[in-house]
Amino acid sequence: MLSMNTNEIIIDKHSSSIQISNKITAVQRKSYNYMLKIAKNEFQRNSNVRKFRVTADELLIFFGIGSENYSFLKTELSILHKTSVTYNLLGKNKRSKEWGSFSLIAGFTYKKGIIEYSFPHQIEEMILNPKIFGKINLVAIKGLRSRYSIALYELAEDYINVQIPKIALEIFKELIGLEKGQYSSIKDFRKRVIDVAIDEINQSDNISFTLSYELIKTGRKITHIKFTTHKKEDVLQLKDRQKKFYGWKSHLIERYKNQTLCNNLRELGYLKWTFFYIDEEGLLGKIVNESKTILEKEEALKVWEYLYQNPSKIRIEPLTQYDILMKDFKDRKIEQVVVTALGTKTVIIHKFIDFKIDPDKEGDFDYFFIEIEQEDGNKIWSQESFSFDDIVGMNFV
Repeated sequence: MLSMNTNEIIIDKHSSSIQISNKITAVQRKSYNYMLKIAKNEFQRNSNVRKFRVTADELLIFFGIGSENYSFLKTELSILHKTSVTYNLLGKNKRSKEWGSFSLIAGFTYKKGIIEYSFPHQIEEMILNPKIFGKINLVAIKGLRSRYSIALYELAEDYINVQIPKIALEIFKELIGLEKGQYSSIKDFRKRVIDVAIDEINQSDNISFTLSYELIKTGRKITHIKFTTHKKEDVLQLKDRQKKFYGWKSHLIERYKNQTLCNNLRELGYLKWTFFYIDEEGLLGKIVNESKTILEKEEALKVWEYLYQNPSKIRIEPLTQYDILMKDFKDRKIEQVVVTALGTKTVIIHKFIDFKIDPDKEGDFDYFFIEIEQEDGNKIWSQESFSFDDIVGMNFV
C-alpha cells in the first residue's frame, strides 16, 4: 500500500492519458491513477510484468471511500473497463494521433478483495514507461471532489513548465467531461464547472500553484478558454495587487456612482463618443447614441483593468464638432423645398452620410462639406460648406 503519511505521491502520467475525453467519474479517475502508480512500481522492478494486483482495501482506505464499499468499487471498476476514451485531445504527443480510442484498463478480476488488472496492449508501454508526461500528485487528487477539478488539475500539471495552450471550448468540454449540449449557457458553464474546479484547486494545500482563466471571443461568440498557472509563492503578491485594484475600483465606483465616467477608450476598440457610466448598483455600462447598456463581466473587467493601468483616461474628453456631427447627425434626413418657374413646390428628402472639414475656411470655427444621399440612392458632396451651427439649425425630418 502507498504511504498515507505524506503530502506527495507522484506518478509520471503520460500526457496522452491526461488529455482524454473525461467520461469517467471522480472515483474512477482516482482509482485508475492509484492502480497506475502500483503498476508502474511493479514495472520498474520487472519490465516484463503485464498483470498487476491491488487490494480493494487499499483503494477504499486511501481515498476515504469507506472500507465496506466493495460492491460499489466493483461497479466503478466495471464501468472503467467498459468505457472507451479518446486520447491526446490537445495533440501534445504528435505520434499518438493514430492510436484512436481505448479502454483505460483491458480487464480485471476481483477475488477475495484482490483486484488483478492489465492495460490494453496497444498503450501499455506508453502508460508504464512514458516519454511525455505530467507529474500527478495522488495526495492532491485525493482531496479533490469534482471530476472537473481532477481533470483540470492534471491538465495544468501536464503544462506546468510551459504555457497552457488556448483551448477550443468544445474540446475543453470534452476534456472536462461534459456531454454534448450540457451547460450550453456560458453563465451555467462557468458557475457549475469552471469556477467549481478553479476554487477546489486554488484552495488545496497540496497543489503548488493556483489557476486563473479567461474566455476568448471570436467575433461576438466565446470560442476558446485560456488558463494560466501561478506559483504559490507568487500568490501573496497577486493577492496584494488584487487588493489594491479592487480598493481603487471601489473608490471609483463610490465617486462616480450614477455619473458618466469617461470616454475616448479607442485603444480598446471603442469609438470616441462611447461614454462609460456607473449605475446605481455600481455596474459599469456604456452609452452609444444615448442608448445605455451594462457591460458583460469580461468586458467590464477589461475596461476596469485598462483604466487602472491608465488613470489619465478617467476623464471626459471634449468631443470635436466633427465627432458630434458623426454621432448625432449622421443618417439624419432634411427636407429641401424646390419651387419651379411655374410656382409648383416639390419636397426632396436628403440623407446625411458623412462630413469633412473645408480646408479653405480656417479660423476659430470649422466649416463642413456634407455628403448627401439623394432619394434615388446617388451620393454627392455639397458644393458649399456649412458651419456647425448652420447644420444643427437645418430643417431635419
